[in-house]
Amino acid sequence: MIKWAKKVPQELISKLYNQSISGLDNDELANEVGWALFARCESIISVTNGVEEKFIICPECGKNIDLKDEVFACICGFQATLKQFKSSYKKRQLHAANALPIFVAFHKNFPKAKSYGEKLICIDVLIHSFHIKSSYYKTLDSYDPENESVALNRPTCANLIEGSLPDVILFLDNLSEINTYPSEKKRWQSIVKRSLGGQILK
Repeated sequence: MIKWAKKVPQELISKLYNQSISGLDNDELANEVGWALFARCESIISVTNGVEEKFIICPECGKNIDLKDEVFACICGFQATLKQFKSSYKKRQLHAANALPIFVAFHKNFPKAKSYGEKLICIDVLIHSFHIKSSYYKTLDSYDPENESVALNRPTCANLIEGSLPDVILFLDNLSEINTYPSEKKRWQSIVKRSLGGQILK
């Protein structure tokens, strides 16, 4: 059985945001949340590549493995058949779909973040991003959620954070209440209401 990274607990993210707004820059907690999201993004990227490009990131050693003769086999000893691979990600929200560039950007940028603030920005941008309807974009250019001409699908938090789609939308909405600026909560709500599942916010 292929072991993909699990979704990140809501409690862990909430703790990070609560401590941050209270003035406590907990770098250790930022690393814990950030690297958990990094692992989840890596699994999402790997599954998506496996489906569309026929290679995955080895979950044991991190090397890229090409599909050969219906098998993903790594020099480290990891091995999975194509059938095993397909069954490993079903109903686990591990396909990036129309948000692949968002996950790739975090996977690239978080390891480069040095300060607490840089790490928090990477995390915040990731969990407040969205899938895009109807098209499969390969760059970040078309991912401005505030642009009303961009048709939003579900939030990326559904791929990343524990809970159902309504659960995680409400979680992020509650998280936005931690922000001391009411205008930020209003801005967030106006965006998410355009997305799949956002109608839960009244």
